[in-house]
Amino acid sequence: MNKIETIKLDNGLTIYLYQDKRKHTTLFQLVTRFGGTTEDFIIDGKEIHLHDGIAHMLEHYLVECNKYGNFLDILGKKEMRTNASTSDTYTKYYFDTVENVEFGIKTILNCVYSPIFTKENLEKLKNPICQELRRSANNKFFHHNIKKLENCSHNIHYKTTLGSLKEIQNTTLEEIQLCYEAFYNPKNQFIVVAGNFDKEKILQVIKKETKDLEASKHIVEKLDLQEKGSVVKKQGEIIFPTPNPYLEVTYKIPINHLSNIEQLKLTFYMQIFFNMNLGTSSPLYNKLVKNQIITTNINRSIRRIDNYLLISIGSYSNQEEVLKDEITKAIKKLNWDQKLFEIDKKNIILDIILREENLPNTVGPFIENIVDFSYPYLDTVEDIEKLNYNEFKERISSLDFSNYTITTIHNPKKENVN
Repeated sequence: MNKIETIKLDNGLTIYLYQDKRKHTTLFQLVTRFGGTTEDFIIDGKEIHLHDGIAHMLEHYLVECNKYGNFLDILGKKEMRTNASTSDTYTKYYFDTVENVEFGIKTILNCVYSPIFTKENLEKLKNPICQELRRSANNKFFHHNIKKLENCSHNIHYKTTLGSLKEIQNTTLEEIQLCYEAFYNPKNQFIVVAGNFDKEKILQVIKKETKDLEASKHIVEKLDLQEKGSVVKKQGEIIFPTPNPYLEVTYKIPINHLSNIEQLKLTFYMQIFFNMNLGTSSPLYNKLVKNQIITTNINRSIRRIDNYLLISIGSYSNQEEVLKDEITKAIKKLNWDQKLFEIDKKNIILDIILREENLPNTVGPFIENIVDFSYPYLDTVEDIEKLNYNEFKERISSLDFSNYTITTIHNPKKENVN
């Protein structure tokens, strides 16, 4: 595994260089620690409570409304693959190219750091963002995820990165500017450059284009929402066209007692846990299929919101009560298999080895390590080899699965026609 070099500029901006001369391309990403869940914070002693969609709207704003023009168009004309995206915890602006690396870096940095804040620009953006939201709203799982978060959260009001149509239309220029000033500063950002590039040229461009950036003049702190460990509702229903009813059990599990490194290690143990207890070779899956309770895989996902993990387990089924009972019983009596643990360890090691062949697959986990766990390193084969079966059992057994909510998706009821 190639070593990642870390360089910190005087203004606080951190640059991570992952050089691999075997590659033909270079990947550049500018990352800001500001995402969909960053809605409640304190700036200069004042509490701020934003609505959903602000981070995503600011992403669009910086791409399009700056002194230099839409960087997607500018870099697209150079046949560079480029885009921007907003996740729960961060926003990134990036390109992947064979040529014009220095031009691409200069373009993205100039655009992101030179916004033109006007009400006209903001209003111009709202319609295409609303169109994006309407497209997402055609997916039943978009609504299902919102309902799931509503059922789980007492004080965390975040439900979706996109926001609602009403929230988009009501977003003000003052809110957009406030978030830009609070989070788009070098101490709250970092750059990752990976692939085949000239280190000295890259550093020269970045330093030149960011030399006038100053550390934030504002004091920004995360607001402690004091979220309760219980769920708000035990059940919730979505009415939406679906081939079969869908049921999902979501467990709300506190993890604030774990250190960042322990939480990172838990992500790997959870991969093994999912496969061992919910995979196609698990006793639960085989029982559900044999009894024709499900005909598809067991879906499973894990999401980190504030100091909690939301672990979701579900499937399509016409026997919803039976499916719910079987899932909850299986979680109460977990399956342990040391041979399978060692096999899954080898599969994770193989994934880490193979992802080195793909720059986005390498950089993605690295960025998440930084943002989610304050761990500016790549996971290595040696890290996975240190995982052990007894610790795995202890860590998974210590998780509190007592709080959960059930969300279902059902077809609209047909009205009788006389």
